[in-house]
Amino acid sequence: MPIAVLACAMVPLQSMAQESDFKLNVSVSGGYNINTNVGDIFVPEDFYSNYEFKDKGSFVLGGNVLCIYHKPNTVLGAEGGFAYYQKYTDLDYSDNQGLQYTVEQRYHYLGLMAALKVYPWKHGFNVSVGGRIAAVLTPKGISYSSNQEDEKFARFEWATTSETERQMNEKLTGRPDASVGGGLGYEFPFGLNMNLRYHYGITSIIRTEINDFNWAEKKTNSHSIELSVGYFFNL
Repeated sequence: MPIAVLACAMVPLQSMAQESDFKLNVSVSGGYNINTNVGDIFVPEDFYSNYEFKDKGSFVLGGNVLCIYHKPNTVLGAEGGFAYYQKYTDLDYSDNQGLQYTVEQRYHYLGLMAALKVYPWKHGFNVSVGGRIAAVLTPKGISYSSNQEDEKFARFEWATTSETERQMNEKLTGRPDASVGGGLGYEFPFGLNMNLRYHYGITSIIRTEINDFNWAEKKTNSHSIELSVGYFFNL
């Protein structure tokens, strides 16, 4: 009798432990992003010389809610769902006249992410290739600081720093994002999973509207490296 009771008790436990083909994965991420060629907007090629731009990438945060399909003990799988992420970069300008300014780009995105996954050993370690598309939540995401109000530049009668920032946010608008990428991951049997991914933005970060400041429409791309940690639940 005790053996029969024990056997019956183990049936639901075995059912709960059985791995499902579908899982819900909730993860958070941190990483590094840099937007490139943004300086070409402000100083188009051959406009003038004796200046320097420096792009400084930033730490970014994100999160995903994804559905993973992987039939146990098979090589191929897939994932797809919702993604939130950021693209932050500081652009520093300096020239031989002593003018300095910084253009901070702070863009937040919410959209969809999908990837094909390959499990070389049919479980655990996996390689993913895919992409994501997203709407920009903060299209007016530029902050501007400068020494242009110093007395030595008074003869140029430039606008104030705050007015320049307002004009930038009026004429330079964050675009929706489309990115491609891939990465490496590992799924532990108890639900924890980790992924290291790289994303390359194939669409420009910024749209340049018609303006009176010689700002030009240029191709601007992003590069992101993100490490995510998540937990999945059987569906």
